[in-house]
Amino acid sequence: MHGILFALLSAFFWATNDIFNKKSLLKGYEENFVLWIRFPIGAFLMLPLGLYFWDFNFTVFWTTFLWLPVEIVASILFIKGIKHAPLSLGMPFFAFMPLFSVLFGFILLGEEISSKGFAGIVLILLGSVIVTGGSFRAFFKANRGSLYMLLSALLFGFSVVVGKLVIVESNPFFFSWYYCLVMSFGLLPFVGMKELLNVRNYANPLNIPIGILFTLGMLTYSLALLHTLTSYVVSIERLAIILDVLYGRIFFGERIRRGFWGALLMVFGAVLMSV
Repeated sequence: MHGILFALLSAFFWATNDIFNKKSLLKGYEENFVLWIRFPIGAFLMLPLGLYFWDFNFTVFWTTFLWLPVEIVASILFIKGIKHAPLSLGMPFFAFMPLFSVLFGFILLGEEISSKGFAGIVLILLGSVIVTGGSFRAFFKANRGSLYMLLSALLFGFSVVVGKLVIVESNPFFFSWYYCLVMSFGLLPFVGMKELLNVRNYANPLNIPIGILFTLGMLTYSLALLHTLTSYVVSIERLAIILDVLYGRIFFGERIRRGFWGALLMVFGAVLMSV
């Protein structure tokens, strides 16, 4: 029960964080800076946990060279997706992440795909047909942000497979802090000195809620992993997609009828694949 509650809170914090991401981008702040600022804030806030649960070992070290480049590119595509597509049309394609992780798990780890997994794949594909109106080429041409989100889900789906190994060999609290710390440095070349030295970027009042919500999402996600099965946590996390679609309507006036029903099918498919 505690694990499910923490997973729900994590989905809420991360979905709500996207409101502030979108608002910052609409105000004209540079996208890679908006992406980057959460990580140093998260590393600072979680420093006590990182030190207390310190568990840096060889596995954590060498796998960093696998997941870090993938996470950097996936995160950059994610923020581009938020920038260039309405939340209600971009975020549903993040439901493809468990689909890709299942496929990578099958290819890299030999994990079998169950009948529920196949049913989940069918529902995700059916939901994507509803969201796009059946014309993928025309849809992605008009909503390139959704294509960015789909590519981001592909890369995150791969890094999740690697991340499983790291958390097993270390612990969720240390890795949450370590992840934020390493991402803070890894993204610096993409942000650039011009944006890092731009005082206006740090005056954005939305930076603090972005950092806090992201950190709370990381912590509650870690707590969920400690209290329940990973598959349950992953399935509940997909509820953030539904929240993002609703947030798009509430905070940005987006039309969500097609996006909502398509996203609902895709999330249900992701849940089937997870359990």
